[in-house]
Amino acid sequence: MYKENVWDFWAQRYEGLWVQKFSLGPTRREIIKYLKKLLKKDKSYRILDMGCGIGQLLGEIQSQFHGYRIELMGVDFSKEMIQRAKDRHSDIPYRQMDVKDIPFLKEPFDIILCTHSFPYYKDQKKALKDFKGLLKEDGYLLLAQASQNTLYDRAAMFFVKFTTGKAKYPSVKGIFSMTEELFLCEQVLCIREKFFMPSIYLFILKGIKL
Repeated sequence: MYKENVWDFWAQRYEGLWVQKFSLGPTRREIIKYLKKLLKKDKSYRILDMGCGIGQLLGEIQSQFHGYRIELMGVDFSKEMIQRAKDRHSDIPYRQMDVKDIPFLKEPFDIILCTHSFPYYKDQKKALKDFKGLLKEDGYLLLAQASQNTLYDRAAMFFVKFTTGKAKYPSVKGIFSMTEELFLCEQVLCIREKFFMPSIYLFILKGIKL
C-alpha cells in the first residue's frame, strides 16, 4: 500500500485508534501544557501544525486559548486527513502538502508543531532545516515522536511499522545531532503513559539566531 493510501485509510478510523489514548492524546496534553506557559495574551502568534492529521491538536489549541490572538494552519500529506480536519474545524485553514514542499508556504511562523509525523519524513535533516527557515527569529519547534533508545523501543516500533509503513525513529542523541546547528534545545520531556509503550519524547527547540 502506498504511504498516502495508508493514511487515507486510517483517516476515517483515526479517533478510534488505541494510540489516541496512550500516545497521541498524552502528546497533545503535554503540548497544550507547554503552550500555556509560552503564549501571552498581549502578543500575536502564527502556529503551524505539520502532519496535523484530522486537526485534533489545532482544535484543542483553538478551544484552550480562546481570546488569544492566534492564527492557526494545518498541513498534512493525506488528502483524507485534510478533508476530515476541514470537516471538524472549517474555520482553520488546512493544506494538503508533502513536507518537502513546505518552503513554498513562505509566511513565517512563531511556532511549528510536529507531533508523530517526523519518523515518516524521508529526509529528516532537510525537514528540520526547512522548519528553521519557516520560523521567525527565535521561533519554536515543538517536536514529538516515538524514539528508539532501547532494545524494547526498537522491538515495539518494529510492530508499529506493520500498521503505518516504513519509518525512521531517531534516538534522543540522533535528534540532538540533527538539530544542534539549527536549534537550541530548551527542554526534553519524556511522555510515557503506560509501561508497555515505547519512549516518546517532546523536544522544545528554539531557533538559533543567525
